[in-house]
Amino acid sequence: MTVDRDLLANALRARAELIELQHEAELAQVGYQHAIRCLHASGASLREVADALGVSYQRVHQIVDVSTGKGALKQSGAQSACSFCGLDSAHAHRIIAGPGTFICDRCVELAGEVLIDGAPRSNAGTSLVSLAGADGKARCGFCGRRRAQADAMIEAPARPQAGKLRGRRPGVRICAACVALCREIVADEEVDEL
Repeated sequence: MTVDRDLLANALRARAELIELQHEAELAQVGYQHAIRCLHASGASLREVADALGVSYQRVHQIVDVSTGKGALKQSGAQSACSFCGLDSAHAHRIIAGPGTFICDRCVELAGEVLIDGAPRSNAGTSLVSLAGADGKARCGFCGRRRAQADAMIEAPARPQAGKLRGRRPGVRICAACVALCREIVADEEVDEL
């Protein structure tokens, strides 16, 4: 029996569409979790967020408490390297993990500085630039937001894209909202150490 070329082409298109939709669903889940963290960070209690969304308190707690829940961004415990500068976990003070993308505390601060004044910044391992007015399809490596959906986006153009976005466009990126969340995680870890 031979493979019908038209049916094969339909199957390949359907597979490509399925992969893209699965990726979009994962990105939507990360965006939802980030929105819940933002609601809580704005002053709403876990119970208020749960009641307003019609979900359980425990589910909101899992999403908000990235140290125990299945949050999209958390302190990385595994052997990993910063996707922005290449610094490995043995030499970085902290590395925050996203879905296949990592950022060290030094690059978090560097990205914060770029967000403040828009000027490129560099450290020993990388250079970070603002993507102001750049390609609206560029995606954050942490939450998956496109540049057009984010207030601002930072890129390490000389670094290869990481995680599921690998190979789509050069340069690893992080949006302003994820930089803010990473800064909160770093600050919380520093407070816990005191």
